[in-house]
Amino acid sequence: MTPSARREYAGALLLLAAGGVLGLVAASRPWGSGEQSSSLSVTSDTVSGSDLLPLAPAAALVALAAVVAVPALRRAGRRVVGGVLAVLGVVQAVMAVLVLPDLAGRVSDWLTTGPESAGPVDSVSTSPVWAVAVALAGLLVALAGLLVAVRGPSWPSMGSRYERTAGRASRRAPAKPAEGNRATWDALDRGDDPTG
Repeated sequence: MTPSARREYAGALLLLAAGGVLGLVAASRPWGSGEQSSSLSVTSDTVSGSDLLPLAPAAALVALAAVVAVPALRRAGRRVVGGVLAVLGVVQAVMAVLVLPDLAGRVSDWLTTGPESAGPVDSVSTSPVWAVAVALAGLLVALAGLLVAVRGPSWPSMGSRYERTAGRASRRAPAKPAEGNRATWDALDRGDDPTG
């Protein structure tokens, strides 16, 4: 593999890892909080990114799994996985960007209608930086997916160094059929496959 191809290969895996980790971290952080008052007390609840955008942690886990899967796959598999990653990353980025303009409203809706709702929300505060981070993570995954889909088929796979190449196989003389145990053991001692 040429040095530029090695850099592409490592770069794609690093982009996948970075997008996956950033997506997981940003989705788990509180994107907003709100205070709800009842007749006796005031409660404060937070809403995480995974509450508002359940796709974000799922896409991050897929990206992290692809860090292991891409080296094990071959040409067609890499094209398919790269295409899926590119689409998934773009969808994640677009959905995170669509949440941003109405982040306070979405946090308020979640607190009002969510599973642990305590009634109307009095005040809401948001942290839009985490939504931006999820969008960035999606773009990193999409870029890595494109790189895997386009350039990945030319990268070597995990077991490729142990496979016999056509040039090496044609230089050897064809093995003669083994006659008896002695010929079989002699073939094994030479490193030949007596069954082939």
